[in-house]
Amino acid sequence: MVPDLTDQTDTIQPFQVDGLHLSGRLVRMGATVDRVLSQHDYPDTVSRMLGELMAMAAVLGAALKFEGRMTAETRGDGPIRLLAVDFMSDGQMRGYASFDAERLAEAEASGGLAESPVPRLIGAGLLALTVDQGPETELYQGIVQLDGATLAECAHSYFQQSDQIDTALKLAVERKPDGWRAGAISMQRLAELGAGDEPVLSADREDNWRTAMALLGTATPGELTDPDLSDHSLLYRLFHEQGVRVFDARPISFGCSCSDERALAVLRNMPAAEIEDLAIDGVLEVICQFCNRTQHFTPQFIMNPAPGTA
Repeated sequence: MVPDLTDQTDTIQPFQVDGLHLSGRLVRMGATVDRVLSQHDYPDTVSRMLGELMAMAAVLGAALKFEGRMTAETRGDGPIRLLAVDFMSDGQMRGYASFDAERLAEAEASGGLAESPVPRLIGAGLLALTVDQGPETELYQGIVQLDGATLAECAHSYFQQSDQIDTALKLAVERKPDGWRAGAISMQRLAELGAGDEPVLSADREDNWRTAMALLGTATPGELTDPDLSDHSLLYRLFHEQGVRVFDARPISFGCSCSDERALAVLRNMPAAEIEDLAIDGVLEVICQFCNRTQHFTPQFIMNPAPGTA
């Protein structure tokens, strides 16, 4: 019996719908997404897009059997130039956005953002998913054009082009009175076996998939982001007639990998003259774009570290 996790606001909940031969994951985030969006004080339109990408990275990254990092990133020629999210295999996440404030204001004034946020805010560009399992392995990267109206539609294009098993995805981000919340639900087909290892007929598989899509379509953004609706209650509400099972949930939390050592490694690869030019009053300031952590170094320390230091 899996314990109720009503009071855990940042979780990845795996589940299986036996009657439809589907597996899935439900992501609900409160403190994690609120910290990322609030600490940068992004405009709401930027926060919603970054929050959706965080939910997407969590629900997709949790499906990978690896120890390491998955990075979800968009780059485009619109007002939001860059969205970047790192999801670690231990559930830690961080995110960052870069945008043109003047062009963003013009896009907001023109309207239509709710129906087509990707072309109006990100513009023409790419969605990239990168898997990094450590220094001893090669990076895996999948890239698709941003040809959907929403990030969920762009993700569907990624699945269709990457020879992966059929996958459906729904994303939601809302600003509640107590902060930002995000949610995501994804579903994938199971192997073509039914009860007693009997093959599932192709027609039945298609019927199951259509039923699953219809049920997924009934999940509202309000339900996905409701702090008073537990993961188990939402999944029961959606799939109880088809027989839904839940497995051990995993926590999500904010985490950033920045450090003095990482910053110094980058700085020590820069020309000495450039380091001197960047210093103000003899101090060079480095700010992490993900967590706003500020680090200070002198050019002398960077170029001539004391023995035994990084």
